[in-house]
Amino acid sequence: MEASPKIQLHSQAKEIIYNVNQYFQKKENEGVIVEVSKATSRTAAATKVSLRTLSRICKEGRDNEESIELPKFKSPKKRQRTTPIADFFDDFNKGVLRRTVLSFYERKDIPTLDKIHKEIKESLSYPGSRETLRKVLKKIGFQYAKVNGRRFLMERSDVAYARCKFLREMRKHLSCEKNIVYLDETWVNQNYTVSKCWVDNNSEKAVGVKVPTGKGGRLIVLHAGTKDGFVSDASLIFMAKNDGDYHNQMNAESFEKWFQQQLLPNIHPSSVIVMDNASYHSRRINTITKWLQEKGVQVSQGFLKAELMQLVRQHTTDADVNNYVIEKMASEHGHTVVRLPPYHCQYNPIELIWAQVKGYVSVRNKFKIADLKPLTHEAINSITKENWKNAVAHAERIQEEDARKDVVIDKFVDSFVITLTSSDEESE
Repeated sequence: MEASPKIQLHSQAKEIIYNVNQYFQKKENEGVIVEVSKATSRTAAATKVSLRTLSRICKEGRDNEESIELPKFKSPKKRQRTTPIADFFDDFNKGVLRRTVLSFYERKDIPTLDKIHKEIKESLSYPGSRETLRKVLKKIGFQYAKVNGRRFLMERSDVAYARCKFLREMRKHLSCEKNIVYLDETWVNQNYTVSKCWVDNNSEKAVGVKVPTGKGGRLIVLHAGTKDGFVSDASLIFMAKNDGDYHNQMNAESFEKWFQQQLLPNIHPSSVIVMDNASYHSRRINTITKWLQEKGVQVSQGFLKAELMQLVRQHTTDADVNNYVIEKMASEHGHTVVRLPPYHCQYNPIELIWAQVKGYVSVRNKFKIADLKPLTHEAINSITKENWKNAVAHAERIQEEDARKDVVIDKFVDSFVITLTSSDEESE
Protein backbone atom coordinates (compact mmCIF):
# COMPACT_ATOMS: atom_id res chain seq x y z
CA MET A 1 0.00 0.00 0.00
CA GLU A 2 1.39 3.38 -1.05
CA ALA A 3 2.06 5.72 1.88
CA SER A 4 0.02 8.92 1.86
CA PRO A 5 1.99 12.18 1.79
CA LYS A 6 2.55 13.84 5.18
CA ILE A 7 0.12 16.72 5.69
CA GLN A 8 1.01 19.74 7.82
CA LEU A 9 -2.06 20.60 9.88
CA HIS A 10 -2.72 23.77 11.81
CA SER A 11 -3.65 23.62 15.49
CA GLN A 12 -7.34 24.33 14.77
CA ALA A 13 -7.52 21.39 12.29
CA LYS A 14 -5.89 19.10 14.87
CA GLU A 15 -8.41 20.21 17.46
CA ILE A 16 -11.34 19.42 15.16
CA ILE A 17 -9.96 15.94 14.37
CA TYR A 18 -9.56 15.29 18.10
CA ASN A 19 -13.15 16.46 18.75
CA VAL A 20 -14.52 14.11 16.07
CA ASN A 21 -12.58 11.19 17.52
CA GLN A 22 -13.92 11.94 21.01
CA TYR A 23 -17.44 12.20 19.60
CA PHE A 24 -17.35 8.75 18.02
CA GLN A 25 -15.81 7.17 21.11
CA LYS A 26 -18.65 8.63 23.14
CA LYS A 27 -21.15 7.36 20.54
CA GLU A 28 -19.79 3.80 20.80
CA ASN A 29 -20.13 3.86 24.59
CA GLU A 30 -23.48 5.62 24.92
CA GLY A 31 -25.24 4.88 21.65
CA VAL A 32 -26.51 7.40 19.08
CA ILE A 33 -26.15 10.96 20.40
CA VAL A 34 -27.85 12.76 17.49
CA GLU A 35 -30.27 11.11 15.08
CA VAL A 36 -28.57 9.69 11.97
CA SER A 37 -30.94 11.58 9.67
CA LYS A 38 -29.74 14.92 11.05
CA ALA A 39 -26.34 15.02 9.32
CA THR A 40 -25.75 18.74 9.86
CA SER A 41 -26.47 18.55 13.57
CA ARG A 42 -24.31 15.45 13.93
CA THR A 43 -21.39 17.14 12.15
CA ALA A 44 -21.71 20.25 14.32
CA ALA A 45 -21.79 18.15 17.48
CA ALA A 46 -18.77 16.10 16.38
CA THR A 47 -16.60 19.08 15.39
CA LYS A 48 -17.86 21.42 18.16
CA VAL A 49 -18.65 24.29 15.83
CA SER A 50 -21.91 26.22 15.54
CA LEU A 51 -24.56 25.35 12.95
CA ARG A 52 -24.08 28.79 11.36
CA THR A 53 -20.32 28.24 10.98
CA LEU A 54 -20.89 24.76 9.57
CA SER A 55 -23.40 26.12 7.05
CA ARG A 56 -20.93 28.78 5.92
CA ILE A 57 -18.14 26.19 5.49
CA CYS A 58 -20.38 23.87 3.46
CA LYS A 59 -21.42 26.74 1.18
CA GLU A 60 -17.77 27.67 0.64
CA GLY A 61 -17.01 24.02 -0.20
CA ARG A 62 -19.82 23.80 -2.76
CA ASP A 63 -18.78 27.10 -4.36
CA ASN A 64 -15.13 26.03 -4.66
CA GLU A 65 -15.48 22.41 -5.78
CA GLU A 66 -13.09 21.82 -8.69
CA SER A 67 -13.27 18.01 -8.95
CA ILE A 68 -14.55 14.95 -7.14
CA GLU A 69 -11.71 15.48 -4.68
CA LEU A 70 -12.02 17.66 -1.60
CA PRO A 71 -12.62 21.33 -2.39
CA LYS A 72 -10.01 23.96 -1.52
CA PHE A 73 -10.73 26.27 1.35
CA LYS A 74 -9.36 29.75 1.94
CA SER A 75 -7.58 30.74 5.13
CA PRO A 76 -8.16 34.18 6.63
CA LYS A 77 -5.58 36.72 5.55
CA LYS A 78 -2.96 37.58 8.12
CA ARG A 79 -3.30 41.08 9.44
CA GLN A 80 -0.45 43.31 8.39
CA ARG A 81 1.47 44.75 11.29
CA THR A 82 0.98 48.47 11.51
CA THR A 83 3.50 50.96 12.80
CA PRO A 84 3.46 50.88 16.61
CA ILE A 85 1.93 54.05 18.00
CA ALA A 86 4.94 54.46 20.27
CA ASP A 87 7.11 54.69 17.15
CA PHE A 88 4.57 56.83 15.28
CA PHE A 89 4.72 59.67 17.81
CA ASP A 90 8.37 60.55 17.54
CA ASP A 91 9.61 63.98 18.68
CA PHE A 92 8.53 65.61 15.41
CA ASN A 93 4.98 64.22 15.46
CA LYS A 94 4.59 65.11 19.14
CA GLY A 95 5.45 68.67 18.18
CA VAL A 96 2.81 68.63 15.43
CA LEU A 97 0.24 67.24 17.87
CA ARG A 98 0.98 69.98 20.42
CA ARG A 99 0.71 72.74 17.82
CA THR A 100 -2.55 71.22 16.56
CA VAL A 101 -4.10 71.45 20.03
CA LEU A 102 -2.89 75.00 20.63
CA SER A 103 -4.18 76.10 17.23
CA PHE A 104 -7.73 75.42 18.47
CA TYR A 105 -7.33 78.11 21.12
CA GLU A 106 -5.88 80.48 18.54
CA ARG A 107 -9.04 79.93 16.47
CA LYS A 108 -11.14 80.47 19.61
CA ASP A 109 -12.39 76.92 19.51
CA ILE A 110 -12.46 74.43 22.38
CA PRO A 111 -10.32 71.37 21.51
CA THR A 112 -12.03 68.03 22.07
CA LEU A 113 -10.59 64.57 21.59
CA ASP A 114 -12.81 63.99 18.54
CA LYS A 115 -11.70 67.24 16.88
CA ILE A 116 -8.02 66.60 17.57
CA HIS A 117 -8.30 63.00 16.36
CA LYS A 118 -9.88 64.14 13.11
CA GLU A 119 -7.22 66.77 12.41
CA ILE A 120 -4.29 64.48 13.26
CA LYS A 121 -5.67 61.78 10.97
CA GLU A 122 -5.72 64.31 8.13
CA SER A 123 -2.40 66.05 8.81
CA LEU A 124 -0.27 63.08 9.93
CA SER A 125 -2.29 60.08 8.67
CA TYR A 126 -2.51 58.98 12.30
CA PRO A 127 -3.50 55.27 12.35
CA GLY A 128 -4.36 54.91 16.05
CA SER A 129 -7.51 55.14 18.14
CA ARG A 130 -8.93 58.01 20.16
CA GLU A 131 -7.99 56.34 23.43
CA THR A 132 -4.36 55.97 22.37
CA LEU A 133 -4.37 59.62 21.34
CA ARG A 134 -5.71 60.52 24.77
CA LYS A 135 -2.75 58.75 26.42
CA VAL A 136 -0.26 60.54 24.15
CA LEU A 137 -1.84 63.91 24.92
CA LYS A 138 -1.49 63.28 28.65
CA LYS A 139 2.09 62.15 28.15
CA ILE A 140 3.11 65.39 26.41
CA GLY A 141 1.61 67.58 29.12
CA PHE A 142 -2.10 68.09 28.42
CA GLN A 143 -4.92 67.43 30.85
CA TYR A 144 -8.61 68.12 31.33
CA ALA A 145 -9.13 71.25 33.43
CA LYS A 146 -12.32 71.58 35.40
CA VAL A 147 -13.94 75.01 35.37
CA ASN A 148 -17.19 75.34 37.30
CA GLY A 149 -18.35 71.86 36.46
CA ARG A 150 -17.22 71.89 32.83
CA ARG A 151 -14.08 70.22 31.57
CA PHE A 152 -11.94 71.10 28.57
CA LEU A 153 -8.47 70.20 27.35
CA MET A 154 -5.72 72.40 28.74
CA GLU A 155 -1.96 72.34 28.69
CA ARG A 156 -0.41 71.67 32.08
CA SER A 157 0.56 74.90 33.79
CA ASP A 158 4.14 73.73 34.48
CA VAL A 159 4.72 72.99 30.78
CA ALA A 160 3.18 76.30 29.72
CA TYR A 161 5.32 78.12 32.30
CA ALA A 162 8.52 76.43 31.08
CA ARG A 163 7.68 77.42 27.51
CA CYS A 164 6.97 81.05 28.41
CA LYS A 165 10.20 81.25 30.42
CA PHE A 166 12.22 79.76 27.53
CA LEU A 167 10.69 82.08 24.93
CA ARG A 168 11.37 85.17 27.07
CA GLU A 169 14.98 84.13 27.68
CA MET A 170 15.60 83.43 24.01
CA ARG A 171 14.04 86.72 22.93
CA LYS A 172 16.39 88.54 25.32
CA HIS A 173 19.50 86.70 24.10
CA LEU A 174 18.59 87.12 20.42
CA SER A 175 18.00 90.85 20.87
CA CYS A 176 21.53 91.08 22.34
CA GLU A 177 22.84 89.14 19.32
CA LYS A 178 24.39 86.44 21.50
CA ASN A 179 25.99 83.41 19.88
CA ILE A 180 23.41 80.60 20.30
CA VAL A 181 24.72 77.01 20.45
CA TYR A 182 22.26 74.14 20.03
CA LEU A 183 23.23 70.64 21.19
CA ASP A 184 21.50 67.27 21.07
CA GLU A 185 21.99 63.52 20.66
CA THR A 186 20.55 61.18 18.06
CA TRP A 187 21.06 57.61 16.85
CA VAL A 188 21.72 55.85 13.55
CA ASN A 189 20.91 52.16 13.13
CA GLN A 190 23.00 49.76 11.06
CA ASN A 191 19.98 48.82 8.92
CA TYR A 192 18.62 52.36 8.59
CA THR A 193 17.28 52.98 5.08
CA VAL A 194 14.68 54.88 3.08
CA SER A 195 11.02 54.10 3.74
CA LYS A 196 10.00 54.53 0.08
CA CYS A 197 11.65 54.21 -3.32
CA TRP A 198 10.64 53.61 -6.96
CA VAL A 199 9.81 49.97 -7.69
CA ASP A 200 8.74 48.03 -10.76
CA ASN A 201 5.43 46.32 -10.02
CA ASN A 202 5.82 44.12 -13.10
CA SER A 203 9.20 42.77 -12.11
CA GLU A 204 10.11 40.11 -9.59
CA LYS A 205 13.58 41.63 -9.07
CA ALA A 206 13.13 45.41 -8.86
CA VAL A 207 10.82 45.34 -5.86
CA GLY A 208 12.73 47.65 -3.54
CA VAL A 209 15.71 47.69 -1.25
CA LYS A 210 16.41 44.39 0.49
CA VAL A 211 17.05 45.26 4.12
CA PRO A 212 18.42 42.79 6.68
CA THR A 213 15.99 41.86 9.42
CA GLY A 214 16.26 43.70 12.72
CA LYS A 215 17.79 47.09 13.45
CA GLY A 216 21.35 45.86 13.76
CA GLY A 217 24.01 47.78 15.64
CA ARG A 218 23.45 51.35 16.72
CA LEU A 219 25.59 54.47 16.77
CA ILE A 220 24.97 57.30 19.22
CA VAL A 221 25.77 60.74 17.78
CA LEU A 222 26.36 63.81 19.97
CA HIS A 223 27.09 67.20 18.42
CA ALA A 224 26.34 70.91 18.58
CA GLY A 225 25.96 73.73 16.10
CA THR A 226 25.10 77.37 15.48
CA LYS A 227 23.67 79.35 12.58
CA ASP A 228 27.19 79.18 11.11
CA GLY A 229 27.36 75.37 11.11
CA PHE A 230 28.50 72.53 13.34
CA VAL A 231 30.90 73.45 16.16
CA SER A 232 34.45 72.45 15.18
CA ASP A 233 35.85 69.29 16.80
CA ALA A 234 32.67 68.72 18.82
CA SER A 235 31.51 65.50 17.16
CA LEU A 236 31.18 62.39 19.35
CA ILE A 237 30.09 59.13 17.69
CA PHE A 238 30.24 55.78 19.46
CA MET A 239 28.75 52.29 19.28
CA ALA A 240 26.00 51.55 21.78
CA LYS A 241 24.22 48.46 22.96
CA ASN A 242 21.05 47.72 21.06
CA ASP A 243 18.72 47.49 24.05
CA GLY A 244 16.03 50.10 23.56
CA ASP A 245 15.85 53.88 23.76
CA TYR A 246 19.16 55.52 22.87
CA HIS A 247 18.67 57.93 25.80
CA ASN A 248 19.43 54.98 28.09
CA GLN A 249 22.85 54.55 26.44
CA MET A 250 24.19 57.93 27.56
CA ASN A 251 25.28 58.79 31.09
CA ALA A 252 26.20 61.99 32.91
CA GLU A 253 29.91 61.15 33.06
CA SER A 254 30.23 60.71 29.27
CA PHE A 255 28.15 63.80 28.50
CA GLU A 256 29.97 66.03 30.97
CA LYS A 257 33.35 64.88 29.63
CA TRP A 258 32.27 65.80 26.09
CA PHE A 259 30.82 69.10 27.31
CA GLN A 260 34.04 70.03 29.12
CA GLN A 261 36.61 68.83 26.59
CA GLN A 262 34.96 69.18 23.18
CA LEU A 263 32.22 71.81 23.40
CA LEU A 264 33.33 74.57 25.77
CA PRO A 265 36.82 75.08 24.24
CA ASN A 266 35.36 75.43 20.72
CA ILE A 267 32.54 77.97 21.09
CA HIS A 268 32.62 81.77 21.13
CA PRO A 269 32.93 83.62 24.47
CA SER A 270 29.67 84.43 26.29
CA SER A 271 27.65 81.95 24.25
CA VAL A 272 24.14 80.74 25.07
CA ILE A 273 23.89 76.93 25.09
CA VAL A 274 20.43 75.48 24.37
CA MET A 275 19.80 71.92 25.53
CA ASP A 276 16.99 69.65 26.72
CA ASN A 277 16.35 68.21 30.17
CA ALA A 278 17.61 64.64 29.70
CA SER A 279 18.62 63.04 32.99
CA TYR A 280 22.30 62.91 32.01
CA HIS A 281 22.18 66.66 31.29
CA SER A 282 20.81 67.35 34.77
CA ARG A 283 23.13 65.87 37.38
CA ARG A 284 23.02 67.98 40.52
CA ILE A 285 26.07 69.15 42.43
CA ASN A 286 24.47 68.32 45.79
CA THR A 287 22.03 65.65 46.88
CA ILE A 288 18.44 66.77 47.39
CA THR A 289 18.73 66.59 51.18
CA LYS A 290 21.99 68.53 51.28
CA TRP A 291 20.62 71.17 48.90
CA LEU A 292 17.55 71.68 51.10
CA GLN A 293 19.67 71.89 54.25
CA GLU A 294 21.82 74.60 52.64
CA LYS A 295 18.58 76.47 52.00
CA GLY A 296 17.77 76.26 55.72
CA VAL A 297 14.87 73.83 55.18
CA GLN A 298 14.23 71.33 57.96
CA VAL A 299 14.16 67.80 56.53
CA SER A 300 12.89 64.84 58.54
CA GLN A 301 14.81 61.60 58.26
CA GLY A 302 11.76 59.64 57.13
CA PHE A 303 10.83 61.93 54.21
CA LEU A 304 10.20 60.15 50.90
CA LYS A 305 11.69 61.41 47.63
CA ALA A 306 8.29 62.76 46.49
CA GLU A 307 8.08 64.86 49.66
CA LEU A 308 11.65 66.13 49.22
CA MET A 309 10.96 67.12 45.60
CA GLN A 310 7.90 69.08 46.71
CA LEU A 311 10.13 71.01 49.13
CA VAL A 312 12.61 71.60 46.28
CA ARG A 313 9.86 73.09 44.10
CA GLN A 314 8.77 75.36 46.95
CA HIS A 315 12.27 76.72 47.56
CA THR A 316 13.72 76.81 44.03
CA THR A 317 14.55 80.16 42.45
CA ASP A 318 16.06 81.04 39.09
CA ALA A 319 19.43 81.41 40.81
CA ASP A 320 19.36 77.75 41.80
CA VAL A 321 20.08 76.50 38.28
CA ASN A 322 23.78 76.52 39.14
CA ASN A 323 23.09 73.51 41.31
CA TYR A 324 23.37 71.54 38.06
CA VAL A 325 26.88 70.43 37.11
CA ILE A 326 26.48 71.52 33.48
CA GLU A 327 25.27 75.03 34.37
CA LYS A 328 28.19 75.45 36.76
CA MET A 329 30.71 74.29 34.13
CA ALA A 330 29.25 76.67 31.54
CA SER A 331 29.14 79.57 33.99
CA GLU A 332 32.81 79.10 34.92
CA HIS A 333 33.66 79.59 31.21
CA GLY A 334 31.41 82.65 30.85
CA HIS A 335 28.52 80.88 29.09
CA THR A 336 24.79 80.61 29.83
CA VAL A 337 22.63 77.47 29.60
CA VAL A 338 19.00 77.73 28.52
CA ARG A 339 16.83 74.64 28.99
CA LEU A 340 14.24 73.68 26.42
CA PRO A 341 10.70 73.32 27.80
CA PRO A 342 9.48 69.71 28.04
CA TYR A 343 8.10 68.23 24.77
CA HIS A 344 9.23 71.21 22.65
CA CYS A 345 12.02 69.79 20.50
CA GLN A 346 10.80 71.97 17.62
CA TYR A 347 12.62 74.90 19.24
CA ASN A 348 15.94 73.14 18.67
CA PRO A 349 17.08 73.52 15.02
CA ILE A 350 19.51 70.62 15.35
CA GLU A 351 16.46 68.32 15.08
CA LEU A 352 16.10 69.41 11.44
CA ILE A 353 19.83 68.88 10.92
CA TRP A 354 19.60 65.34 12.31
CA ALA A 355 16.81 64.61 9.82
CA GLN A 356 19.12 65.67 6.97
CA VAL A 357 22.00 63.60 8.36
CA LYS A 358 19.79 60.50 8.59
CA GLY A 359 18.44 61.16 5.11
CA TYR A 360 22.00 61.17 3.75
CA VAL A 361 22.77 57.88 5.53
CA SER A 362 19.53 56.21 4.45
CA VAL A 363 20.19 56.49 0.69
CA ARG A 364 23.85 55.40 0.94
CA ASN A 365 23.73 52.78 3.68
CA LYS A 366 25.17 49.35 2.78
CA PHE A 367 24.01 47.78 6.08
CA LYS A 368 27.56 47.00 7.23
CA ILE A 369 28.40 48.13 10.74
CA ALA A 370 32.04 48.78 9.78
CA ASP A 371 30.88 51.33 7.18
CA LEU A 372 28.28 53.06 9.34
CA LYS A 373 30.57 55.32 11.38
CA PRO A 374 32.52 56.69 8.37
CA LEU A 375 29.23 57.19 6.53
CA THR A 376 27.81 59.12 9.50
CA HIS A 377 30.89 61.37 9.57
CA GLU A 378 30.43 61.90 5.84
CA ALA A 379 26.77 62.81 6.38
CA ILE A 380 27.69 65.36 9.07
CA ASN A 381 30.32 66.91 6.80
CA SER A 382 27.71 67.23 4.05
CA ILE A 383 25.66 69.69 6.13
CA THR A 384 26.35 73.23 4.93
CA LYS A 385 26.28 76.59 6.65
CA GLU A 386 23.15 77.35 4.62
CA ASN A 387 21.45 74.25 6.04
CA TRP A 388 22.13 75.44 9.57
CA LYS A 389 21.10 79.01 8.79
CA ASN A 390 17.73 77.82 7.43
CA ALA A 391 17.16 75.44 10.36
CA VAL A 392 17.88 78.15 12.94
CA ALA A 393 15.63 80.63 11.13
CA HIS A 394 12.83 78.04 11.09
CA ALA A 395 13.16 77.37 14.83
CA GLU A 396 13.20 81.10 15.64
CA ARG A 397 10.10 81.62 13.50
CA ILE A 398 8.27 78.89 15.45
CA GLN A 399 9.33 80.52 18.71
CA GLU A 400 7.91 83.87 17.58
CA GLU A 401 4.63 82.24 16.49
CA ASP A 402 4.26 80.37 19.78
CA ALA A 403 4.99 83.50 21.83
CA ARG A 404 2.15 85.23 19.97
CA LYS A 405 -0.13 82.21 20.40
CA ASP A 406 0.47 82.13 24.15
CA VAL A 407 -0.94 85.66 24.44
CA VAL A 408 -4.00 84.71 22.34
CA ILE A 409 -4.55 81.46 24.26
CA ASP A 410 -4.21 83.18 27.63
CA LYS A 411 -6.81 85.81 26.71
CA PHE A 412 -9.18 83.20 25.26
CA VAL A 413 -8.99 80.84 28.25
CA ASP A 414 -9.39 83.76 30.64
CA SER A 415 -12.47 85.03 28.80
CA PHE A 416 -13.83 81.48 28.60
CA VAL A 417 -13.54 81.06 32.36
CA ILE A 418 -15.19 84.44 32.94
CA THR A 419 -18.02 83.51 30.57
CA LEU A 420 -18.59 80.21 32.33
CA THR A 421 -18.53 81.86 35.75
CA SER A 422 -21.03 84.53 34.66
CA SER A 423 -23.40 82.04 33.06
CA ASP A 424 -23.29 79.80 36.13
CA GLU A 425 -24.06 82.74 38.43
CA GLU A 426 -27.01 83.76 36.22
CA SER A 427 -28.38 80.21 36.24
CA GLU A 428 -28.37 80.24 40.04
